[in-house]
Amino acid sequence: MNNLNSSEVIRIKAHMAGTVVDMNHSLRPGMHVRQGEELLTLERMKLFCTVSAPCTGVVTAVMAGFGSRVLEGEILFEMKVQGR
Repeated sequence: MNNLNSSEVIRIKAHMAGTVVDMNHSLRPGMHVRQGEELLTLERMKLFCTVSAPCTGVVTAVMAGFGSRVLEGEILFEMKVQGR
């Protein structure tokens, strides 16, 4: 994520198919996040995958909600990069 430009909108995708079993209760458009902040957790057959913010920025769209089933590569949320 070192090559990101300020104000660039990026899409965060699921690394595996699964169900959203935990979400940051504040995850919604306009939320400011810091790099590494845990935003949601996917579960598939007792395997858990935490999705964290890849950079500091502002969430612009959320496509997955608590209990949603997602496919590998599906967009979970979008965010606008800040601070480079």
